[in-house]
Amino acid sequence: MDSSDGSSDDESEEQTTLKFFRYSFLLVFFSSCSIDHSYDNSLTAKFIVHVKKNTPPAETVKPVKVKKKKTIYLTFDDGPNKGTKNVLQVVNEEQVPVSMFIVGQHVYGSQEQQAIWDSLQKDSLVELCNHSFTHAHNKYNKFYTNDSTVVTDFERCKDSLSLDNNIVRTPGRNIWRTATVTSTDIKKSTEAADSLYKDGFTIVGWDVEWRFNDSLKLKQTTDEMITELDSAFIKNKTKTPDHLVLLAHDQVFADSSEASSLKTFIRLLKLKDEYNIEFVSRYPGLKQQ
Repeated sequence: MDSSDGSSDDESEEQTTLKFFRYSFLLVFFSSCSIDHSYDNSLTAKFIVHVKKNTPPAETVKPVKVKKKKTIYLTFDDGPNKGTKNVLQVVNEEQVPVSMFIVGQHVYGSQEQQAIWDSLQKDSLVELCNHSFTHAHNKYNKFYTNDSTVVTDFERCKDSLSLDNNIVRTPGRNIWRTATVTSTDIKKSTEAADSLYKDGFTIVGWDVEWRFNDSLKLKQTTDEMITELDSAFIKNKTKTPDHLVLLAHDQVFADSSEASSLKTFIRLLKLKDEYNIEFVSRYPGLKQQ
């Protein structure tokens, strides 16, 4: 009896010990698995943080403000005359469009003038406009007192030269009659200007003049002219904002030094990115045929 009870107690103790070791083993095993998962998670977390740190923040790109272009219209009066050939040469060398206001009588003044006229008609860089037939015989006050005489004179120029537009410039006067601009420098010429406009002509004056003296020498240097144009735009002294009509005269450029100044001036204009050069027919508000 005693020996059998002792044996039973020993077996029970052994089983208890085995269970303890099994339980401990399982506990250690699962604990290690949990630690491994935690380690993996920490690695993942560290990886994600690492990626975020190395990703640069999105930058806000400010839109670039595009500078609005301004347009300059190069216009030349009184041709064809002794300076017209030099103007034409500069225009073709620099490849810029110009508008020439032609005096009808000058076309028929000589064979040379007729030949120049023929050259102008063939040149795609030249736009031909009406500067009257007689240039008022240089008697401006008398000319503008008779409306019908003024209209007839411009019609004669258009018909005799077969001009293909109705754009005119009044001799000796800075007058405007367009769809958007009405201006008369000498008020006694108002009725004559109104009559021209009613007859279908569009009258274009100028904003800046390249002036000359009695010896046909330019009064402003090329740099002074550029400054004057810049200032006219900045101070809004043009008839239409961002559009400027420049007046020059062919006869001034008969002198080679003045022709050289014209070339320099045009080159300086071309270097300024904010300026376009166009035919005067592109001016806003002009009636087209």
